[in-house]
Amino acid sequence: MIRLITLGSLLGLVLVGCSSTSNSAFQPALNIELNIEATGDINVFEDGEARPVILRIYQLNDVGNFDKASFTRLYSDDQSALAGSLIDTKQLSAVLPGEKRTLVLDVQQQAKFLAVFAEFSNYETATSKSSVALVEEPESYPVFIAITHDKVEITQPVKEAWWKF
Repeated sequence: MIRLITLGSLLGLVLVGCSSTSNSAFQPALNIELNIEATGDINVFEDGEARPVILRIYQLNDVGNFDKASFTRLYSDDQSALAGSLIDTKQLSAVLPGEKRTLVLDVQQQAKFLAVFAEFSNYETATSKSSVALVEEPESYPVFIAITHDKVEITQPVKEAWWKF
């Protein structure tokens, strides 16, 4: 009888240990619409011809390391440059001059910022990185990446209520 009670108690503990709570470590990713638009004159080489550009999208919990990192540091070792703040990264296929692209980005719920890094050929004078703080309920508002000549910019506009001035 004591053996049966002990076995029942152990089984109960095992089942409680396997139950989930509302504070589960796993949280599903947020699906955020990402719109990319490039002008026809992006990433122009010395011959005057526009070329495709590679983009990397970073999910960050802080932008300090991203803002401080140089082009060459991000290009060659982004994992170490963003250590401590990097949640996830995604390299996109090359964006062509004049291209418009829409995709859905799976963003981890811990991410507070999205950042973009563009691999421009003329990186010394280009604006090759940009970041945006995610808004409350980020899946409700699309993110936009604009690529113009030698500049990349990321935004997440929020429509203001009509009664706010």
